[in-house]
Amino acid sequence: REGALGLRRMKLAVVEIEGKQLRSYHVGDSAVLVVGQRGLVKMRSVSHSPVGYAVESGLIDEVEAMNHEDRHVVSNMVGSSEMRIELGPSLTLAPRDTVLLASDGIWDNMMLDDIVERIRKGPLEKSLTGIATACRERMINPSPNLPSKPDDLTAVAFRLRAQRS
Repeated sequence: REGALGLRRMKLAVVEIEGKQLRSYHVGDSAVLVVGQRGLVKMRSVSHSPVGYAVESGLIDEVEAMNHEDRHVVSNMVGSSEMRIELGPSLTLAPRDTVLLASDGIWDNMMLDDIVERIRKGPLEKSLTGIATACRERMINPSPNLPSKPDDLTAVAFRLRAQRS
């Protein structure tokens, strides 16, 4: 996207998985989410934005953030002279944990609980397709009762398989 002064606003979310160990890296408002099979959020990166920091600190809740007038403001982006890459905590994945890396087109069009409920169970490809389809539909046909913000829509998911004996 074009930002102020015609600069391209780029973001990045990456995970490194070695065996059962995961480490996340991100810049901007794309995010990493790790969810257990029963829906426990084990890790969620914080959007590099004033609104993201306000949610993380408890100043506003997720519903207020979805409707905040400055939701589009990003304070850290790839290519800026002040860019910093945030390293997430090292995390040990359990069997059937699901990792989601997604652009703000996902996070701005679905509440966290809805994303968690859809991504944690069933075939991973079907879950991810369902999330993307719902977000795209909300972008095209907004509803006053659901979050909707046209944006880029990119997502990748990984699930740790259970060990077979």
